[in-house]
Amino acid sequence: MRGWKLPKFYFLKTSDNPAEFEVLDGQQRLSAIWEFMDGQLTLSTETANLVGGASKYHDLPDTFADAFDDYEIEYDEISDASDEESREFFQRLQVGLPLTSSERLNAVVSKLRNFCRKQAEHSFFTETTTVSSKRYGHFDILTKIAAIEIEGLDSGVRCDDIKKIFEENSNFSSNSAAAKRIKAALDMSRKIFGKDYSPLRNRTLVQSTLKLICHLNNAGLKDGSEKELRAFFDDFFSHLGAQVELGQDATDVAMLKFQRTVNANVRGGARTRQTILLSRLFRKYPQLFSVLSNSTELSQDMDSEIVNLAKEISNSIATTNELYSGSEGKDLFKATNKTASALSRIGKPISSLDEYKSLIDDLYFVFRESVGQRLEDDVPVPFMDVTALRTQIRHDTDHGKANKVAKKKKDLAATFRKYAGGGSPESSDPTSLKLAQANLLSELADELKKLMKKFG
Repeated sequence: MRGWKLPKFYFLKTSDNPAEFEVLDGQQRLSAIWEFMDGQLTLSTETANLVGGASKYHDLPDTFADAFDDYEIEYDEISDASDEESREFFQRLQVGLPLTSSERLNAVVSKLRNFCRKQAEHSFFTETTTVSSKRYGHFDILTKIAAIEIEGLDSGVRCDDIKKIFEENSNFSSNSAAAKRIKAALDMSRKIFGKDYSPLRNRTLVQSTLKLICHLNNAGLKDGSEKELRAFFDDFFSHLGAQVELGQDATDVAMLKFQRTVNANVRGGARTRQTILLSRLFRKYPQLFSVLSNSTELSQDMDSEIVNLAKEISNSIATTNELYSGSEGKDLFKATNKTASALSRIGKPISSLDEYKSLIDDLYFVFRESVGQRLEDDVPVPFMDVTALRTQIRHDTDHGKANKVAKKKKDLAATFRKYAGGGSPESSDPTSLKLAQANLLSELADELKKLMKKFG
């Protein structure tokens, strides 16, 4: 039968009437065939030209009419099947346009699936984000959020991973702790971002934003922080976009790392994005950390960030020395056993005032004493902040005229507040001192990137 080949169909039998078989892959119903044979449906001009010019069944040349009558249509019939079995059949035999992961997940029988479908209709998705709802786009975001809330930040977010979680939580309760966190995050996100918040145009960015707010709510964030969070996200997304546009000229490695996990949403990506978001949030608003300091998970994330930043600083100093010595004939950071020892200690998360003082001593040696006058009048601000923080803990600031003493104390307190949110190390909770460590290391790491670019 030249030029004429009927496709293979898959049907779901919904009644005993042969005209009411339903095609599962979105093609025409079987009734269209009966309509053609009854003369109610005609062929297009293009198709008619393939079969001798006839547009109606009864006008077909005998050769084509016989071929049509004898053609065998393949189909599978489902009868007496449960909804779960029918959905499984649909997934296995679907043809035509391939199913997306979210469309396949939508076919899983689970109360967790039902919860995600319902929450995907939240006004945060329909009025705040600009992510399309086509092909279960909003549902897709919720499935990943649910997986991470149930299994943790290291949960797999591929279709098979989430399908397993759906099946293991087939009796999921909408009153469970995970469900309450998700619903609270959706409500809060709606308040924070209002309507048509254009930066939330990517599924992974929406997922990461919701996860962060889930995390903050679970750690104890109270209502009233919406203004600070909106300002933070405005700044973060603006900075992220600017750095991505710069490409190879970008100076903020963390932003590029964040974007890479957005482009490839793989296992571990959620934790990477969360760590970067938390680090930048507490750097901008350190006072929020004191509200959330009792969170064990937050503390663990902070510890991990400190360890990674210390490694980054050590590697960056080595690279900076190579670049600097290439033009100046000497290291920028004097390499000694004392420098190596100091660098090995700054990555240990601190938990007391004495440990904070030792940390500042180590940082002062690395970023001020080992550098000497080689940066002359172009000393980076974070390097000078290290000097100020050491002065605050190691020098008597009460000598001199009263007005100058008062100004000096005020300036030193402002420097400490910049990193820890409090006025002085002596009056701060130990958790705030760890925050100061993380923020200070982050600023120093960023400044080293600028130096590498300058001398490179």
